Amino acid sequence: MPPIPRPAVFLDRDDTLIRTTGLAPDGDLGDPGLVELLPGAQEACVLLSGAGLFLGVITNQGGVARGKYTTHDVERVHARLNELLGGLIDEFRYCPFHPKGTVPEFTREHAWRKPQPGMILDMAERRGLDLASSWVIGDAPRDCIAGRGAGCSSVLIAREDPETCADAIVPNILDAARLVLQRTGATR
Repeated sequence: MPPIPRPAVFLDRDDTLIRTTGLAPDGDLGDPGLVELLPGAQEACVLLSGAGLFLGVITNQGGVARGKYTTHDVERVHARLNELLGGLIDEFRYCPFHPKGTVPEFTREHAWRKPQPGMILDMAERRGLDLASSWVIGDAPRDCIAGRGAGCSSVLIAREDPETCADAIVPNILDAARLVLQRTGATR
């Protein structure tokens, strides 16, 4: 009998889990020494993981295509992020491609680049995740669009109510985690 698919929460990285606005030029962060968790990020991940949800990070990293940092730098940032979170992230996916890049091998559009759902679909297929019971949490409409494209529900972290396809809008990641737990009936 195959394992029962597990629900997941797919988290955007920049300005959802870690601060990049005002810290890194154009929000492109490739230095692990600059990784700083946003308030509530650790507690949110503890709550979600403690409820048995798979935690995946999905992030566009067009700075690779623009020559600002390398894929190795992205992986070092992820290692530092997961260290700060106590190893709670089950898996990371990132898209190094950007159609306006300067590094030829990464200068193009790609199915993993949000708002496309490619990173979510790939992680779900490889890890046996139940997309219909899963959520995406991010700070930009493209995160929610990617979630919708993969068949997930979504929460947008925003101070205002922009026109978006998000299922809910909350002011911070901790409120997003609590909302997901409430709506899924998951308990700690």
